[in-house]
Amino acid sequence: MLKRNFIQVGNDLNKAIAFANTLDNNNILNVQRIKQKEFYIPTLDVVSKLQNEGWQINSVAEQRGKGRKIAHNFVRLQHPDFAIKNNKGKDEALLSLTVTNSCNGSKPINLEMGMYRLICSNGAVRFDEAAETQKIKHTEINYKNLDQYLNIVNRKSSLVLNEFEKLKHSNLSVKEMRELAYEAAKLRYNDISNINIDDILAVNRIEDEGNDLWTVFNRIQENLTSTVNNASDDILLNKQLFALAETFA
Repeated sequence: MLKRNFIQVGNDLNKAIAFANTLDNNNILNVQRIKQKEFYIPTLDVVSKLQNEGWQINSVAEQRGKGRKIAHNFVRLQHPDFAIKNNKGKDEALLSLTVTNSCNGSKPINLEMGMYRLICSNGAVRFDEAAETQKIKHTEINYKNLDQYLNIVNRKSSLVLNEFEKLKHSNLSVKEMRELAYEAAKLRYNDISNINIDDILAVNRIEDEGNDLWTVFNRIQENLTSTVNNASDDILLNKQLFALAETFA
């Protein structure tokens, strides 16, 4: 169960820790009383290095495990130098990086790249996992070589941005838009017999008008994920939605 959904913190590290207490490793050890692997890599070690490369904290979240203790924390970052522009030349979306870390080190740190759309509160979207997920296990050698892993992520930034740009140059027919929405709905709901496809394609703001794949995808993504309250489920659904959208490019 999610302690809180992603909460905006405006690149304020103190605010990030206030809303996601386990970003402070002392909280994990002394408050949560969770035993960690010997060479545990704290989330903030990763985040601080990314900040040195121009990444800015956007939002944070925590997720409880079966024992009610916090099992995972999440930090979503953006990079202002990697942006998709709208037709007026203004930033529409920024490259996004979501850092997911287990509090005990039992699972690798995941760094998952996508785009964060500035005009909607839940606008982060993702590639399929194989394309841009960097996994870092909690080991001594990985702790020492953390900079090398993060350099790989930074080098991928331009490539990932280009993949998202491709969506803007693919136009869909009405039939294709409805087909995309139908297939997307099947990823979100077990039973779609009572789902209105028009609701999934609904335009919520003037910026969402258009029939290019990027715009249609973002309408579908926002309408389907707005009620997802679990950070892990949100990440998985966004990956699946983007993988589906790519097949229409």
